[in-house]
Amino acid sequence: MVAREPPEASRVRTRIQIGVLLLCLLAGGLGASSGPPREEPARGKFLIAGPEMRDPNFSETVVLLLEYDETGALGLIINWPTEMPADHVLPDVEGLAESPHQVFIGGPVQRGQITLLVQADEAPGDARHVFADIYFSGSGDLLRRLASETDSDKQFRLYLGFAGWGAGQLDAELARGGWRVLPGEAPIVFDPSPESVWSELVERSTVHWTDLRTPDSDPEDTTTGLDVPSP
Repeated sequence: MVAREPPEASRVRTRIQIGVLLLCLLAGGLGASSGPPREEPARGKFLIAGPEMRDPNFSETVVLLLEYDETGALGLIINWPTEMPADHVLPDVEGLAESPHQVFIGGPVQRGQITLLVQADEAPGDARHVFADIYFSGSGDLLRRLASETDSDKQFRLYLGFAGWGAGQLDAELARGGWRVLPGEAPIVFDPSPESVWSELVERSTVHWTDLRTPDSDPEDTTTGLDVPSP
């Protein structure tokens, strides 16, 4: 005679089997519907300020990362043009008046410092590579040479100041959801309508963005401690 399983034990075993089946189905569904991998910050990537960004230094900005490692990060805001002609800011540089260039606000740090972004087939002078055919430099000699080359196919833009983060600071802001990351694109760096760049990229980044905010973090607290008014 075969012993019958108690009704309660049978119900428990059935619940366990159903639970295991649901877990398998859920795991399969997650794998099938997973989106593209999250972009990690690196040199040549764009940081797009989230719509909830409150820091006036970075509200509705797009930053091109020039450096990113364990010691911190350095970048330039690429979508804040000013009304200042380059030859008014740097009157001693010949050639700027003949080939008008806007001056951009590159960030809240050291706004008396000029940085160049250059688009060229090969590294101009001692400029450092960012990505694709984009280079950056702070050389006055390079600026003078570029300004004098009226027939050159090189493009360049001038930025006052830069954006900087100490070790771990940018990672913390990313974890709070203050920034979204996308690959850099040269046409966007030199977009003739820089004011429209943020709205275009923030919409595009919504598809790729993974929300990393934790329940106890404040998604709106993305300040960097720099108290410099936006232009």
